[in-house]
Amino acid sequence: MMTVPTQILLVEDDPAVRSLIVKFLTQGGADVHEADSPDQARKVLAERTDIDLAILDFWLGNDNAVGLMDDLHSDLKGIPIIIISGGNPATDLETTQAIADISGAVAFVQKPFLRAELLSAVAAALR
Repeated sequence: MMTVPTQILLVEDDPAVRSLIVKFLTQGGADVHEADSPDQARKVLAERTDIDLAILDFWLGNDNAVGLMDDLHSDLKGIPIIIISGGNPATDLETTQAIADISGAVAFVQKPFLRAELLSAVAAALR
């Protein structure tokens, strides 16, 4: 449970998964700012400078989140980033996780995940 409203950027291209994650996070007291693509995330970031944490799906359509991670590290220095992924037919999960780690993610959560798993990663990232 978060004690103060936490501002979270969530970038997930699957509407059903995004909706479920929003539910998990808002029940914990977070304010969630949603995006379904890196471009939409950049629009959110242009309007919000108070983002405390970013949760990014690694595979967003035909793209990945590495460029967005670079932008976040550049624009919001020190922001923790959690990567979530269910994999990609062309790249196995181990490689996806390695790329996320190298790109500066503080946690990697594999889909499908339990609510407790995600909230635990969020709590650890915000410490």
